Amino acid sequence: MFFFPETDYSAYPKNFIRFLGTAGTRFIMLSQRRASGGIWFSYGGCHGVIDPGPGSLVQICAADPPLSPLDINAIILTHRHIDHCSDVNVLTEGMTLKSPDKKGEILMTDDCTEAGDTVLLGYYAKKLSRLHRHRDGARCELPGCLTVESVVHEHHRVECFGLIFRSDGLPTWGIVSDTAALAEFPSRYSECDILVMNVTMLHPRSRLDHLSLSDAESLLQFLHPRLALVTHMSGFLLDYGPKKIESRLSTKRTKTITATDGLVVDLDGV
Repeated sequence: MFFFPETDYSAYPKNFIRFLGTAGTRFIMLSQRRASGGIWFSYGGCHGVIDPGPGSLVQICAADPPLSPLDINAIILTHRHIDHCSDVNVLTEGMTLKSPDKKGEILMTDDCTEAGDTVLLGYYAKKLSRLHRHRDGARCELPGCLTVESVVHEHHRVECFGLIFRSDGLPTWGIVSDTAALAEFPSRYSECDILVMNVTMLHPRSRLDHLSLSDAESLLQFLHPRLALVTHMSGFLLDYGPKKIESRLSTKRTKTITATDGLVVDLDGV
């Protein structure tokens, strides 16, 4: 019988995120020009994955230094689109595997469990210790010592939420997920020392509920995180060039980095 060895996280910072994928749009996802596995976080004593899209498990198992799906305590889905949720069941298998009792927690939208069209299979829902639902402004307590605040978004007729992570004594960080640019974002994300932004479009397109480069530029004129991280990029943005994006979005108060697959960010070191 094969036994999983214990994973040593000492090669990583104590509190960090690792990009398991930075793909945006179905075309980049399907071509795998960039991976589409979401984001791993270890923060406030919790190991979790945000938006485990296609290949999330593969990216976790291939990570160097190692990560393990068996160490996941929580999974968060910002919304139900396939590039954000396809691996939720297989990661839930890993999260619950070693426990004879209910284990692990998931935060997701109500429409992820619509009758007849569920994202999370009933078999796995029954294995969880808790299943949380996004509510705008509500703070969800996850394993360890952290809370996650849900920030309502507007995205193509599905429920969608951004995230703000807090833990006593640690930097506050947030994620702007797939969304149209909303007027309330500057006030909602004002506490964030680190901000991850799903910036998909090079230019605004009125019928597409995604942030464009100019939307992100406008947002950072109001918000001044120490670090901004751009991910979920379309082919147009990738062709435009990461260095141009960083130059355009960086300010005297904010360093901007265009994320790459496998990028590790020390949340304490920003």
